[in-house]
Amino acid sequence: MERKKIFWLVAVSLILRLTFVLSLPPHLKFDDEFEYWRVAENFLSGHGLVVNENWKAFRPPLYPLIISVLMACRGNLLAIRIFQAVVSTATVVFIFWLGKRVFSSQVGQLAGWFSCGYPFFIFYTGFLLTETVFIFLIVWSLWELVVMTEAPDTFRAVRAGLALGLAGLCRPTMQAFVPLALLLVWLSRQRKWQEIKLLAITAVLFGLVLLPWVIRNYLLLGRFVPGTTMGGWVFWEGNNLHSEGGPCRIFPEEVGKISEGERDKFLYRETMKVIRENPRRYLWLLQNKFKRFWNVVPNAKEFVKPLYRAVSVFSFGVLVPFFVLGFWVSLAQRKAWLLHGVIIFFTLFHVIYLASIRYRVAVEPFVIIFSANGWFYLVALVRETVKLRKKQTIRWAGE
Repeated sequence: MERKKIFWLVAVSLILRLTFVLSLPPHLKFDDEFEYWRVAENFLSGHGLVVNENWKAFRPPLYPLIISVLMACRGNLLAIRIFQAVVSTATVVFIFWLGKRVFSSQVGQLAGWFSCGYPFFIFYTGFLLTETVFIFLIVWSLWELVVMTEAPDTFRAVRAGLALGLAGLCRPTMQAFVPLALLLVWLSRQRKWQEIKLLAITAVLFGLVLLPWVIRNYLLLGRFVPGTTMGGWVFWEGNNLHSEGGPCRIFPEEVGKISEGERDKFLYRETMKVIRENPRRYLWLLQNKFKRFWNVVPNAKEFVKPLYRAVSVFSFGVLVPFFVLGFWVSLAQRKAWLLHGVIIFFTLFHVIYLASIRYRVAVEPFVIIFSANGWFYLVALVRETVKLRKKQTIRWAGE
């Protein structure tokens, strides 16, 4: 029975995504797309995973490597988009499984079907951006960790470490989340000390997956860089005097004269200097970045048309009240703590650094799962209320 449900979920998800990517023009649109394409071309031409000579570790390696493999197999832009449509379809299945495992079969089904047609997931399959691959990796990672809390197993710990490592190579934000994720897994178990070994295996595998990239960066830059040299860059973008918390490409003139490793440190220092000198503005930026992250309508100027706003309101906007309810009523459920944790962590991370709806998409699978949980909680509450009123009516009639 479940196989039949998954078959239809996969079929409909894939058809929707393929229909979208086949309708797109055969060219790149966003600045980040051009950079990832350039990194892949440089890698295939023997220059390494670099944007250029000044940006050798500016972009994380996994996504350009995937593009490179597809390009090496004579794949074009359409082939990459079709690949992403398949990856996004696989994500829908994991959302179904995760919702079922954490809450119930009903929650899993509703979350899966909502994800199947969710516009933001479909949209990002058509562009050379990390979103589609990262969403798959983060959902897969949390799925492995949740299952490991119920059925501790060495092989499962290895798979969890592998998934977390790949997610960390796709987006460095995940590297910062891993310690919290492992802590939440440990806290969610009653027999905590017996899980230390498995969590250690997961942590070691996570580190081993990152190790080649860390060594490569040390050899090239002469310093420890587990993720990228983009940290200072985005920290400045989200907090400088011209910023409103979103992308802001106004940088100090000295940036172009500084080496990549030093540039990252320099931008962190300069940003902290701006924050210390303008504490009230920084507090305003924090709350504005929170609004940008959780905005129901797009922030970017190119997406202010009524159609884009309507799509966002009638997809993410519909989720919000049920998400808040589902998030709140599940706080006592240890099994759901990992999902609570990833949403809170990503929100705080981007409130501190740089915020946009695009960065929220990574946690929207879990928003959808909590929304499904909130829906069924509300349905059960209404049914219970109706039953109580019927009983009261019958009692009054008998009197």
